[in-house]
Amino acid sequence: MRKNDLLIGAKNQMKITAAALNNDSLPEGRHQDHIVPGLLIIIGKKRRTWYVRYRGAGGKQKTDLLGYFVPNAPPKSDSLGLQEAREKARAVLERVEAGVPVVGTKPAHPKQGGMTLGELFDEYERMRTAKATAAQSGGGKKALKGMKTLPEAMRTVRRNLKDYLKLPAHDFSKADLRKVRDEIAKRAPQMSDRFMSYLGTIMKWAAQEDHIETNFVPDTLKVGPGLVRRERVLTADEMRAIWAACGGPFESANGAAYGRLVRFLLVMAQRKTEGAKLRYGDILNGRWKQKGDSNKSGREHWLALPPLALEQLGNGEAHKLCFAGEKGGVIGNFSQLKAELDKLSGVSGWRHHDLRRTASTHLQEQGFAPHIIDAVLNHAIPGVGGHYMHGALNEAKSGAVAAWAKELDDILKRKPEIESSSTSN
Repeated sequence: MRKNDLLIGAKNQMKITAAALNNDSLPEGRHQDHIVPGLLIIIGKKRRTWYVRYRGAGGKQKTDLLGYFVPNAPPKSDSLGLQEAREKARAVLERVEAGVPVVGTKPAHPKQGGMTLGELFDEYERMRTAKATAAQSGGGKKALKGMKTLPEAMRTVRRNLKDYLKLPAHDFSKADLRKVRDEIAKRAPQMSDRFMSYLGTIMKWAAQEDHIETNFVPDTLKVGPGLVRRERVLTADEMRAIWAACGGPFESANGAAYGRLVRFLLVMAQRKTEGAKLRYGDILNGRWKQKGDSNKSGREHWLALPPLALEQLGNGEAHKLCFAGEKGGVIGNFSQLKAELDKLSGVSGWRHHDLRRTASTHLQEQGFAPHIIDAVLNHAIPGVGGHYMHGALNEAKSGAVAAWAKELDDILKRKPEIESSSTSN
């Protein structure tokens, strides 16, 4: 910060509060503290710097650098908060008043500690994109590996580490990582492990490039599957209740489309995202074609749609979504819609992914072979088998889906078991 910057006029000043600092609402410029005389913070484009001004020996005006503030920094970081800045400024002013020389250690500039966590993520993404571009022009394939999942990986780490993005990367600790990991695991155990894998790859590169001292992600326990192992299979009564509730009335504008989507997913046993992005043009002669770049397994996937699934689709132009939100785009705010469905159906504690588990479990009980069920779910074949077996099994898996749809239709037409037992009594 240049000394001339300290002479910025008071026109941009506003009251300094902890809330204003944390939500980054203070405009650029100089802001004088209203509690401690002489304490001020300079808000720049990238830095927020604390100073204390006072008159030293001989009445000469002096300005001491106190430290730097990072919005929403976690505990034990190098960020100097409002209360700490006031205490530090008071200590300086007390020494001045007592006539004692002011001797302090100059705080390290954030740039000396390397880039922030957010800047590190930006640099990693630029590096990967540049390598992929070079590989495409040069005909190489190695640098293209993982590029399909890169956007999702970057969204995941940035979303879950949003409170840490302005923190210097070297200050991000293993304790911080465990805290974020556990918060994710409480709401989505599988996402917790996925987040750890994505971040581990980024931090490995950061350690190799000396942006951080060490990559401690591999040394931090993954707790997703160990914390909550999902085994939920919906009962017949629960399926009937959810199916009926999918007809509404939802309070959300997207409720009708969401209800049709849930019914469709229960019939087809496919992933929520893949169903939500289904367009009428993807349905050819009663078959759903998933392109290799539109599903998690990265391969073409065909499934014939049984009547129970077709009933949920309606009709539309080829480019339009089958389950469009209120503005024609992909449905948003699944959490709110799911909460409404739970309330309408009286069934709670289940997740969208449990629909796949329910369908596959019933297929297993019908006697379908595991490799057919895996084909329906579009699971990638693990190990050596994935190298040698490339059969699409379109007829076999479509037949399995038809068998499950028939069983589901029978389940939906039956009276609830609780009602039946009470009537017989």
